[in-house]
Order: sequence, then C-alpha cells, then structure tokens
Amino acid sequence: MADHDRPDDSHARRHDPNSVAEETSATGQRAKGAIKEAVGDAIDDESMERKGKSENEAGKDRQHKNDAV
Repeated sequence: MADHDRPDDSHARRHDPNSVAEETSATGQRAKGAIKEAVGDAIDDESMERKGKSENEAGKDRQHKNDAV
C-alpha cells in the first residue's frame, strides 16, 4: 500500500483491519495532528491549526473503526 499517495488527514485504513499496526498508525496520526494543531496555535498559523485538527480527527475515526484493542 503506497502511503505517500494518501493525504495526512485521510480516514482510510493504512494496515490490515482490526490489527495492532492499524491502531498504532492511527495513534501516530492523532499525535501528529495534535502537534500540528498546537504549533499552529502557538505561531498563529490558522491553516496549520485546521490541518492538525483534521488529522487528529481522522486518527480518532480510524481508532474507533478498529477493534484490535
């Protein structure tokens, strides 16, 4: 699966459904989004803040769809 073709805020699975790898990937997506959101807020970059929020929400959605843990 070519991860580089998928936008950071994609809700699509990146690993096998209901796998620990999918759960870990979604958690990483959430963390990355939260960091972007915080940095965007700190430097007053609304675009980065919105992108971070969107990425964080996408990671949450992927976690909710995954039953591995």
